Amino acid sequence: MRTHSPVTSRAVLAVKAVLTTGLVLGLFGGGLVAVRDSTAPAPADLEKVAYSPPRYRMVQANIKASMGTARFKKDVREVVGTAPDFITYNEVNGRRTADLEPGRYRVWRKGGDPYRSATAVAWDNDKWAAASKGIHQISNKRGKSADQRLHWGIRYANWVTLENRATGRNVSVVAVHFAPKSKYYGDLVRPSARALNVLVEALARRGPVMVGGDLNVQYDGSRYPRDIFDAQHLVPTFDVTQQTPVTHGQASTIDYVLARGIARFATGNQRAFGLESDHNAVRVDFSPLPVTSTEGSARTRFGPGVVVTDPGLSAADEQSVLRTVLKSINSAGRGHVVHLATRALTHGRVLRALKRAKSRGVDVQVVTAEQTTTDQMRSLQRVLGKDVHKASWAVRRPSGYDRAGLSATVLLVSRTGATPAFAFSSSTQMSASAGTGKRSGYISVTKASYDKLFKPFFSAVGRQV
Repeated sequence: MRTHSPVTSRAVLAVKAVLTTGLVLGLFGGGLVAVRDSTAPAPADLEKVAYSPPRYRMVQANIKASMGTARFKKDVREVVGTAPDFITYNEVNGRRTADLEPGRYRVWRKGGDPYRSATAVAWDNDKWAAASKGIHQISNKRGKSADQRLHWGIRYANWVTLENRATGRNVSVVAVHFAPKSKYYGDLVRPSARALNVLVEALARRGPVMVGGDLNVQYDGSRYPRDIFDAQHLVPTFDVTQQTPVTHGQASTIDYVLARGIARFATGNQRAFGLESDHNAVRVDFSPLPVTSTEGSARTRFGPGVVVTDPGLSAADEQSVLRTVLKSINSAGRGHVVHLATRALTHGRVLRALKRAKSRGVDVQVVTAEQTTTDQMRSLQRVLGKDVHKASWAVRRPSGYDRAGLSATVLLVSRTGATPAFAFSSSTQMSASAGTGKRSGYISVTKASYDKLFKPFFSAVGRQV
């Protein structure tokens, strides 16, 4: 009976092997995934998706306003030398526009005002054409010390919507700089994040949105406005790569690249690099992923990351959360175990995938929070049974589900394709509407994350593990 966590030495070694190669690849079936710098060879099918052009590079750079012109120009050369498609600059009020757009680069920021011109977006004009530009105020609080020239609580974001000259795809890029906390005007992080969301939501109608900026808040600290960003699926690349580089001082991570509407992108090659400025620049690459099937494969690999979908994407992209569930179930093989907890299970494709998995020799265990036994549950129980002490079963436990504190969907697979200890948690239940609308979920491939969800799964059906 295979109802245990994958604690065998083989599984542990497999997890370590995935993590220690320095290369996390995959999420065939839709999602935002991590691809780290590595010299190790990648499997051919994964390499084709994650490392082939087109690849779009973005750099966020806060270049200290008080530096001399020579040091400023040196930093610009350092940033441009990484050959980015997009650059977001902070603290560039008082700098000549010509110094921000050397060679093939062009820049946008609203001129004529030190507040409006403090942030700027630059782009590679050989690859991208500006379709529209604008500015958006994110905070408007006066208050300063006697020796300050500007009111630091007054902030603007400059933005550009760019069209790729080769593909016609649109990407919007936003440069932003949140005000630091101050006794003169208070803490503006949360109101600034809400104001940024308004802009991001509007730009997202045109395609993916990339945001670069110094947010003056420590990543994952108590003041980091995760709940506000989550409301617009605005995801920091640090969530995806699971790497947190130092961007300021000895240990601070306050400079970010965030993105929305990139459910079909791989994210990787993230690193911070030094400048003359008191901030390190952050560089990250984005590679568009093709729409793929949900068919299973022993070669499928999943990487840690956030899966997001938004209304208005293509029909395939809008189903990224559903496709992740289907792909992982369909890639489970004989002798492995699928554990699915979902508040409601009425989606026909998910039900069929579970039944097919059982016919392949996969042990399938399902718990729902449904108040009554649905026709779909009866159909599943005829295939899996309903004895929770056996290898396969399907039951409903509404009170136990709530006591266990499970998300709307939790999917654990002891091994799916080439990935051991796959764990997926989503705010989306597997009902008929699972493939539509705004959805999100988080993938992990570590044993620790697997075990963290494994125990409440069995708690929901009254079993201890």
